[in-house]
Amino acid sequence: MMKEYNGESMRVIRAYKVDNNQYVDLRNQAGEDFESIPVEDLGKKKAIKKKAVVEKRVPRIRFSKGDEEYIFWLDSNEYEKFVADNKLNKAMIQNCLEGVVKTHKGYKISEVK
Repeated sequence: MMKEYNGESMRVIRAYKVDNNQYVDLRNQAGEDFESIPVEDLGKKKAIKKKAVVEKRVPRIRFSKGDEEYIFWLDSNEYEKFVADNKLNKAMIQNCLEGVVKTHKGYKISEVK
C-alpha cells in the first residue's frame, strides 16, 4: 500500500497501534526507512528539521622559550609563518598539544585555555 508523506510517495512496511494512536513504518523509493510515523501526519507536508550547525572552536597555541612567548590561532597565517621560520614539525606540535611530549626545538607548546 502506498501513502504520501513529506511530499513523496512511500510504501507502508508495517502498521500498528499504541495507546489508541495508530502508527506506520514507511520506506521511500530510495530505500530510506521512516519509523513510527503517526497516521494523522500522512498526506501532510511536514517541515523538515535542519540539523543545528555547530561551529568548531579554533584553539590558540602558545609557544614559550625562556622569556619569549608567542600566541597564535591554530592554522592562521602568522602561525604558519612562525612554524616555517623556526622549522617546526607540525606532528611534533600536535604531540605537544596532546601531552605526549612537552617541548619541541626548545619551545614549550601548549593550548591557551
